[in-house]
Amino acid sequence: MQDYRSVGGLSAIASSFDLFLIDQFGVLHDGMRPYDGAVDCLKRLKAGGKTVVLLSNSGKRASANASRLEQFGFPRAAFDHVVTSGEVAWHGVKAHAFGAPFVPGSRVYLVGHDDYDYGLEEIGLRLVEDPADADFVLIAASLAPQMSLAQYRVALAPAARNRIPALCCNPDRLMLTTGGLQPSAGEIAALYAELGGPVSFVGKPYPAIYAAAIRQSLPVLPAATLAIGDSIEHDIVGGNHAGLTTALVRTGLSADADDAQLLEEMRRCGASPAFVLPSLRW
Repeated sequence: MQDYRSVGGLSAIASSFDLFLIDQFGVLHDGMRPYDGAVDCLKRLKAGGKTVVLLSNSGKRASANASRLEQFGFPRAAFDHVVTSGEVAWHGVKAHAFGAPFVPGSRVYLVGHDDYDYGLEEIGLRLVEDPADADFVLIAASLAPQMSLAQYRVALAPAARNRIPALCCNPDRLMLTTGGLQPSAGEIAALYAELGGPVSFVGKPYPAIYAAAIRQSLPVLPAATLAIGDSIEHDIVGGNHAGLTTALVRTGLSADADDAQLLEEMRRCGASPAFVLPSLRW
Protein backbone atom coordinates (compact mmCIF):
# COMPACT_ATOMS: atom_id res chain seq x y z
CA MET A 1 0.00 0.00 0.00
CA GLN A 2 1.34 3.41 -0.99
CA ASP A 3 2.66 5.59 1.85
CA TYR A 4 0.90 8.89 2.42
CA ARG A 5 2.26 12.16 3.72
CA SER A 6 0.63 13.80 6.74
CA VAL A 7 0.35 17.58 6.50
CA GLY A 8 -1.04 20.02 9.02
CA GLY A 9 -2.86 22.22 6.55
CA LEU A 10 -3.52 22.80 2.87
CA SER A 11 -1.01 25.67 2.73
CA ALA A 12 1.80 23.08 2.79
CA ILE A 13 0.80 21.65 -0.60
CA ALA A 14 -1.56 24.17 -2.28
CA SER A 15 1.13 25.67 -4.52
CA SER A 16 1.47 22.33 -6.34
CA PHE A 17 -2.13 22.36 -7.63
CA ASP A 18 -4.38 24.62 -9.69
CA LEU A 19 -7.73 22.83 -9.33
CA PHE A 20 -9.22 21.58 -6.06
CA LEU A 21 -12.15 19.13 -6.09
CA ILE A 22 -13.47 19.28 -2.55
CA ASP A 23 -16.12 17.06 -1.01
CA GLN A 24 -18.92 18.82 0.83
CA PHE A 25 -20.52 16.82 3.65
CA GLY A 26 -17.93 15.71 6.20
CA VAL A 27 -15.24 18.01 4.77
CA LEU A 28 -16.73 21.50 4.63
CA HIS A 29 -19.49 20.96 7.21
CA ASP A 30 -21.14 18.34 9.40
CA GLY A 31 -24.68 19.00 8.20
CA MET A 32 -25.28 21.64 10.85
CA ARG A 33 -22.31 24.02 10.76
CA PRO A 34 -18.98 24.52 8.96
CA TYR A 35 -15.88 22.86 10.32
CA ASP A 36 -13.42 25.26 11.90
CA GLY A 37 -11.18 26.76 9.24
CA ALA A 38 -13.12 25.47 6.23
CA VAL A 39 -14.57 28.82 5.12
CA ASP A 40 -11.19 30.51 5.55
CA CYS A 41 -9.47 27.73 3.58
CA LEU A 42 -11.72 28.19 0.54
CA LYS A 43 -11.26 31.96 0.68
CA ARG A 44 -7.47 31.55 0.75
CA LEU A 45 -7.53 29.15 -2.20
CA LYS A 46 -9.54 31.62 -4.27
CA ALA A 47 -7.32 34.52 -3.17
CA GLY A 48 -4.37 32.50 -4.47
CA GLY A 49 -5.97 32.17 -7.91
CA LYS A 50 -7.00 28.54 -7.53
CA THR A 51 -10.10 26.94 -9.06
CA VAL A 52 -12.37 25.42 -6.44
CA VAL A 53 -15.06 22.89 -7.40
CA LEU A 54 -17.21 21.38 -4.68
CA LEU A 55 -17.80 17.75 -5.64
CA SER A 56 -20.61 16.06 -3.77
CA ASN A 57 -22.51 12.78 -3.77
CA SER A 58 -25.69 14.70 -3.05
CA GLY A 59 -28.74 13.46 -4.92
CA LYS A 60 -30.00 17.06 -5.13
CA ARG A 61 -29.29 19.56 -7.88
CA ALA A 62 -26.15 21.71 -7.70
CA SER A 63 -28.06 24.96 -7.15
CA ALA A 64 -29.75 23.60 -4.02
CA ASN A 65 -26.38 22.62 -2.60
CA ALA A 66 -24.84 25.99 -3.42
CA SER A 67 -27.69 27.76 -1.60
CA ARG A 68 -27.25 25.53 1.45
CA LEU A 69 -23.53 26.25 1.55
CA GLU A 70 -24.21 29.98 1.49
CA GLN A 71 -26.56 29.50 4.44
CA PHE A 72 -23.71 27.77 6.27
CA GLY A 73 -21.51 30.82 5.74
CA PHE A 74 -19.56 29.86 2.61
CA PRO A 75 -19.61 32.95 0.36
CA ARG A 76 -20.51 32.26 -3.26
CA ALA A 77 -17.20 33.85 -4.27
CA ALA A 78 -15.33 31.18 -2.28
CA PHE A 79 -15.99 28.47 -4.90
CA ASP A 80 -16.27 28.34 -8.67
CA HIS A 81 -18.71 25.49 -9.23
CA VAL A 82 -20.74 22.87 -7.42
CA VAL A 83 -20.97 19.48 -9.11
CA THR A 84 -23.30 16.92 -7.54
CA SER A 85 -24.16 13.35 -8.45
CA GLY A 86 -27.79 14.46 -8.61
CA GLU A 87 -26.92 17.15 -11.15
CA VAL A 88 -24.89 14.72 -13.28
CA ALA A 89 -27.74 12.18 -13.16
CA TRP A 90 -30.31 14.86 -14.08
CA HIS A 91 -28.34 15.91 -17.16
CA GLY A 92 -27.62 12.28 -18.04
CA VAL A 93 -31.31 11.38 -18.05
CA LYS A 94 -32.19 14.52 -19.99
CA ALA A 95 -29.56 13.70 -22.65
CA HIS A 96 -30.44 9.97 -22.83
CA ALA A 97 -26.82 9.32 -21.78
CA PHE A 98 -27.67 6.24 -19.70
CA GLY A 99 -30.03 4.59 -22.18
CA ALA A 100 -33.50 3.18 -21.51
CA PRO A 101 -35.26 3.18 -19.13
CA PHE A 102 -33.32 6.15 -17.68
CA VAL A 103 -34.86 8.58 -20.17
CA PRO A 104 -37.44 11.40 -20.17
CA GLY A 105 -41.02 10.14 -20.12
CA SER A 106 -40.29 7.22 -17.81
CA ARG A 107 -42.30 6.40 -14.70
CA VAL A 108 -40.12 6.72 -11.60
CA TYR A 109 -40.36 5.51 -8.03
CA LEU A 110 -38.34 7.91 -5.88
CA VAL A 111 -36.33 6.78 -2.88
CA GLY A 112 -35.62 10.15 -1.31
CA HIS A 113 -37.20 13.13 0.38
CA ASP A 114 -40.71 13.97 -0.75
CA ASP A 115 -40.17 17.65 0.05
CA TYR A 116 -36.95 18.03 -2.00
CA ASP A 117 -37.09 19.36 -5.53
CA TYR A 118 -35.03 16.95 -7.62
CA GLY A 119 -36.22 18.57 -10.84
CA LEU A 120 -37.73 15.33 -12.14
CA GLU A 121 -40.77 16.89 -13.80
CA GLU A 122 -38.48 19.31 -15.66
CA ILE A 123 -37.05 16.38 -17.61
CA GLY A 124 -40.36 14.62 -18.11
CA LEU A 125 -40.11 11.99 -15.39
CA ARG A 126 -43.41 10.89 -13.86
CA LEU A 127 -43.50 9.86 -10.20
CA VAL A 128 -45.43 6.74 -9.18
CA GLU A 129 -46.35 5.61 -5.67
CA ASP A 130 -45.89 1.87 -6.24
CA PRO A 131 -42.33 0.78 -7.16
CA ALA A 132 -43.75 -2.19 -9.07
CA ASP A 133 -45.40 0.30 -11.48
CA ALA A 134 -42.15 2.13 -12.23
CA ASP A 135 -39.93 1.96 -15.29
CA PHE A 136 -37.03 2.58 -12.94
CA VAL A 137 -36.29 3.29 -9.30
CA LEU A 138 -34.36 6.47 -8.51
CA ILE A 139 -32.35 6.15 -5.30
CA ALA A 140 -31.45 9.72 -4.32
CA ALA A 141 -31.41 9.81 -0.54
CA SER A 142 -32.01 7.82 2.63
CA LEU A 143 -34.61 8.63 5.27
CA ALA A 144 -32.71 6.77 7.99
CA PRO A 145 -33.16 6.54 10.90
CA GLN A 146 -36.85 7.38 10.34
CA MET A 147 -36.98 4.53 7.82
CA SER A 148 -34.88 1.44 8.44
CA LEU A 149 -33.15 -0.82 5.94
CA ALA A 150 -35.66 -3.52 6.87
CA GLN A 151 -38.48 -1.20 5.83
CA TYR A 152 -36.69 -0.36 2.57
CA ARG A 153 -36.29 -4.08 1.94
CA VAL A 154 -40.04 -4.63 2.22
CA ALA A 155 -40.89 -1.57 0.10
CA LEU A 156 -38.46 -2.36 -2.73
CA ALA A 157 -38.74 -6.15 -2.87
CA PRO A 158 -41.58 -6.20 -5.47
CA ALA A 159 -39.62 -3.98 -7.86
CA ALA A 160 -36.46 -6.03 -7.37
CA ARG A 161 -38.36 -9.26 -8.05
CA ASN A 162 -39.54 -7.73 -11.34
CA ARG A 163 -35.93 -6.75 -12.14
CA ILE A 164 -36.88 -3.09 -12.49
CA PRO A 165 -33.61 -1.14 -12.97
CA ALA A 166 -32.50 1.37 -10.36
CA LEU A 167 -30.39 4.48 -10.79
CA CYS A 168 -28.54 5.49 -7.63
CA CYS A 169 -27.43 9.12 -7.72
CA ASN A 170 -25.88 9.09 -4.25
CA PRO A 171 -23.45 6.17 -3.88
CA ASP A 172 -22.47 7.04 -0.28
CA ARG A 173 -22.94 4.04 1.99
CA LEU A 174 -23.01 6.04 5.24
CA MET A 175 -24.13 9.52 6.20
CA LEU A 176 -23.58 11.76 9.22
CA THR A 177 -26.68 12.58 11.26
CA THR A 178 -27.30 14.11 14.66
CA GLY A 179 -27.76 10.53 15.85
CA GLY A 180 -24.44 9.33 14.44
CA LEU A 181 -23.68 7.40 11.27
CA GLN A 182 -26.71 6.04 9.40
CA PRO A 183 -27.14 4.06 6.16
CA SER A 184 -27.19 6.37 3.14
CA ALA A 185 -28.57 5.95 -0.36
CA GLY A 186 -25.67 3.76 -1.49
CA GLU A 187 -26.55 1.24 1.20
CA ILE A 188 -30.13 1.15 -0.05
CA ALA A 189 -28.79 0.57 -3.57
CA ALA A 190 -26.65 -2.32 -2.26
CA LEU A 191 -29.75 -3.75 -0.59
CA TYR A 192 -31.68 -3.45 -3.85
CA ALA A 193 -28.91 -5.31 -5.68
CA GLU A 194 -28.94 -7.99 -2.99
CA LEU A 195 -32.67 -8.41 -3.63
CA GLY A 196 -31.92 -9.02 -7.30
CA GLY A 197 -32.55 -5.59 -8.76
CA PRO A 198 -30.06 -4.20 -11.32
CA VAL A 199 -28.42 -0.95 -10.16
CA SER A 200 -26.51 1.75 -12.05
CA PHE A 201 -24.54 4.38 -10.12
CA VAL A 202 -23.78 8.05 -10.72
CA GLY A 203 -21.35 9.83 -8.39
CA LYS A 204 -18.07 9.20 -6.63
CA PRO A 205 -16.17 6.89 -7.12
CA TYR A 206 -17.60 6.45 -10.65
CA PRO A 207 -16.05 8.29 -13.62
CA ALA A 208 -18.93 10.48 -14.89
CA ILE A 209 -18.88 12.92 -11.97
CA TYR A 210 -15.13 13.50 -12.32
CA ALA A 211 -15.51 14.03 -16.06
CA ALA A 212 -18.23 16.62 -15.38
CA ALA A 213 -16.03 18.44 -12.86
CA ILE A 214 -13.02 18.48 -15.18
CA ARG A 215 -15.15 19.74 -18.10
CA GLN A 216 -16.18 22.74 -16.03
CA SER A 217 -12.55 23.46 -15.11
CA LEU A 218 -10.66 23.19 -18.39
CA PRO A 219 -7.86 23.69 -19.25
CA VAL A 220 -6.55 22.43 -15.86
CA LEU A 221 -4.67 19.15 -16.23
CA PRO A 222 -5.33 16.11 -14.01
CA ALA A 223 -1.74 16.30 -12.72
CA ALA A 224 -2.51 19.77 -11.32
CA THR A 225 -5.73 18.63 -9.61
CA LEU A 226 -6.16 17.66 -5.96
CA ALA A 227 -9.30 15.74 -4.91
CA ILE A 228 -10.10 16.09 -1.21
CA GLY A 229 -12.59 14.04 0.79
CA ASP A 230 -13.35 12.13 3.99
CA SER A 231 -14.20 8.76 2.42
CA ILE A 232 -11.52 6.35 1.23
CA GLU A 233 -14.15 4.22 -0.53
CA HIS A 234 -15.55 7.13 -2.54
CA ASP A 235 -13.28 10.19 -2.57
CA ILE A 236 -9.90 8.47 -2.60
CA VAL A 237 -10.80 5.51 -4.81
CA GLY A 238 -12.63 7.77 -7.28
CA GLY A 239 -9.93 10.42 -7.39
CA ASN A 240 -7.17 7.87 -7.84
CA HIS A 241 -9.03 6.11 -10.64
CA ALA A 242 -9.54 9.48 -12.36
CA GLY A 243 -5.77 9.99 -12.36
CA LEU A 244 -5.85 12.76 -9.75
CA THR A 245 -3.81 13.35 -6.63
CA THR A 246 -5.94 12.72 -3.54
CA ALA A 247 -6.03 13.95 0.06
CA LEU A 248 -8.01 12.48 2.96
CA VAL A 249 -9.28 14.69 5.78
CA ARG A 250 -9.84 13.11 9.18
CA THR A 251 -13.26 14.66 9.71
CA GLY A 252 -16.67 13.32 8.72
CA LEU A 253 -16.59 9.61 7.98
CA SER A 254 -12.90 9.37 8.97
CA ALA A 255 -13.21 11.34 12.20
CA ASP A 256 -13.27 8.37 14.57
CA ALA A 257 -10.80 6.10 12.76
CA ASP A 258 -7.34 5.62 14.21
CA ASP A 259 -4.25 5.07 12.06
CA ALA A 260 -4.62 1.29 12.04
CA GLN A 261 -8.27 1.49 11.00
CA LEU A 262 -7.44 3.92 8.20
CA LEU A 263 -4.73 1.62 6.88
CA GLU A 264 -7.11 -1.34 7.00
CA GLU A 265 -9.72 0.66 5.06
CA MET A 266 -7.07 1.58 2.49
CA ARG A 267 -6.15 -2.09 2.10
CA ARG A 268 -9.82 -3.08 1.80
CA CYS A 269 -10.43 -0.48 -0.91
CA GLY A 270 -7.06 -0.91 -2.61
CA ALA A 271 -6.47 2.83 -2.55
CA SER A 272 -4.33 5.26 -0.60
CA PRO A 273 -4.29 9.07 -0.60
CA ALA A 274 -1.14 11.03 -1.30
CA PHE A 275 -1.85 13.26 1.70
CA VAL A 276 -3.74 13.09 5.00
CA LEU A 277 -4.88 16.26 6.77
CA PRO A 278 -6.53 16.63 10.19
CA SER A 279 -9.24 18.79 8.58
CA LEU A 280 -9.78 21.24 5.73
CA ARG A 281 -7.72 24.07 7.15
CA TRP A 282 -5.12 26.40 5.71
